[in-house]
Amino acid sequence: MELDLKQILDLIKNNKNRDAINELDKLIEKDDKNINYYHLRGISYLKIAEFAEAKNNFDKLIYLESKFPDVYNNLGVLYFTTGENELAIENFRKAITLKNNFKQAIFGLIKALTHLNKSKLNGLNLISKHNEINKIDINYSPNKYIEDSEIKDFFDKANQKIGDEFKNFEYTSTQIYRRDSTILNCKRHKKVFNIYDVIPKFCFGCYKVQIEPEKILDLIKLYILFDKISLNNIRKCMIELRPNVAGKYKGLIYCDSVEEAIKIQEQLNRLIEKNFNKKLSSTIKRGCTEYGVKYPEYNKIDNNPMEHKSDWSKYEKLVDEKFPNLAFNEKLRPTIKGISLHDILVIKNWLAYASLTGDQSHKLVSDQIFKSNFIEKKINFKNA
Repeated sequence: MELDLKQILDLIKNNKNRDAINELDKLIEKDDKNINYYHLRGISYLKIAEFAEAKNNFDKLIYLESKFPDVYNNLGVLYFTTGENELAIENFRKAITLKNNFKQAIFGLIKALTHLNKSKLNGLNLISKHNEINKIDINYSPNKYIEDSEIKDFFDKANQKIGDEFKNFEYTSTQIYRRDSTILNCKRHKKVFNIYDVIPKFCFGCYKVQIEPEKILDLIKLYILFDKISLNNIRKCMIELRPNVAGKYKGLIYCDSVEEAIKIQEQLNRLIEKNFNKKLSSTIKRGCTEYGVKYPEYNKIDNNPMEHKSDWSKYEKLVDEKFPNLAFNEKLRPTIKGISLHDILVIKNWLAYASLTGDQSHKLVSDQIFKSNFIEKKINFKNA
């Protein structure tokens, strides 16, 4: 018995993409002009990381109907995943042109813009804003104190460039990365842990230097430092929204060994003392915080540290078979240097968080009070 589209959608939602493809094959045999069939089959192939087949289906749909915004958004996701940023941006742009306020495509475009040189971009007001923001700079020196007024000045200029276009746009990103093309594949590793309570083998060789500023003003200064510092290591700044995880503001630099982490920590502490005129809390940690909560011995980084258990590999294999899209390593390009539209939208979320949690230093960054329903819900959930 053939399934209807609702039943096929349920298969896709439950990651039974092969079954969905088989059902859609049958439907397309009977009706090879139905664009919904090609769209869903393309999505199914995209979810199992068979990108050539996904593209074939999306291209067939466009041949039948060229003004279908969702297909361009999905092509944008496909090209971003395979590292073809120019094509990703072009398709996200087409999707937004066909459908104003297309939230998923706007998110995709903003994310893709953080990985592409601005000289190659044109069209759309959103792209123009990104280009203008990227021209703003702070006169940074490793030997110079970062003045509070410099942070306020740079943020005010960038926020003015954004204008009212994003006034009611709820941006749900809260982290800013600086990275080369290295892929940590954290989504895959977290999936293994969340389903089976086992730590993936990769994560036993993942170390990080963790800096914990006490104020939002210092988190933004740390973001500036991370942008300017000459390191190939992945860096990120974030607000802590996870339940049962301590801390408010964090900056992380990922390392391949304890020895590398110690070296970077020493370098970073020297820079912070000069750029901040004070010390910030600095520790070396192993992998994700959740792992250490479940397995306290995982936190040990010296004196017989915990090792990966060989029988855990079977659980990784099960996840890779069920979620092949997670097993595929995205081919990300390095992030661009300097300020991006994404960065400023994230900082606005940070400022909303600071305001809601009683950190008065947000007033030194902006005279505006930023609000975010997304951030407020996350705080309430964390504190529940």
